[in-house]
Amino acid sequence: MRVTWVSRIGGRAVNEDAVGKISRNGITCVAVADGLGGHNSGEVASKTAIDSLFKSFADSPAFSREALEKYVNSANKEVFRRSGTDPMYINMSSTLAAILIKGKRAVWCNVGDSRLYRFRNSRIAEVTEDHSLAFKDFMDGRIEYDDIRRSENQCKLTNAVGSYIKDLEISDICAAEPGTSFLLCTDGWWEYVTEDDMEDTLKASSNTREWLESMLEIRESRAPRDSDNYTAAVISM
Repeated sequence: MRVTWVSRIGGRAVNEDAVGKISRNGITCVAVADGLGGHNSGEVASKTAIDSLFKSFADSPAFSREALEKYVNSANKEVFRRSGTDPMYINMSSTLAAILIKGKRAVWCNVGDSRLYRFRNSRIAEVTEDHSLAFKDFMDGRIEYDDIRRSENQCKLTNAVGSYIKDLEISDICAAEPGTSFLLCTDGWWEYVTEDDMEDTLKASSNTREWLESMLEIRESRAPRDSDNYTAAVISM
């Protein structure tokens, strides 16, 4: 298994995204988060979400749907707790996409509009559902899937770590044999890198780093100067 990532500030004053990896007992956890809140508290929210997720995992490493739910709920509680420790942190929250991998098996979840894509033989096999009003508009048939990227409702979340988690959905445990790849990314990434881009660059790349750099080149060529922070982590089995 190979894991690599990039996280950049974009056109903002502060990078409110966070990303990381931790391994224990033959299990690897990878996560990305995108903080929300004024007064730079988004940066605190995303880091707190990742740190608390990893601490919960390190304290009791396990591979199961129930274990991942426990780790995410721990992150949710810690971000909420910390939001009450400083007036600058009031109402801060974060998106979170996380995956557990053990051997040739994987399980994942997302909260908010950070996404996880699973690829099999360079084709998208699964993608998480956004928790946003724009995604609801798509599900209700009011817009097309690609229109989510341009919707004014895209940044209006219906789920967030530290604020509220409604009906947390954990994936089924899936095969992650050779030929499987994963992409975890914040909205600052997938807004400018389309699903076709993801598949085409993966197919043309010889390794994980090359795939990430090819997508990064596309992202930077399309995003305006004042674009959001952007983070992506790629995993190849």
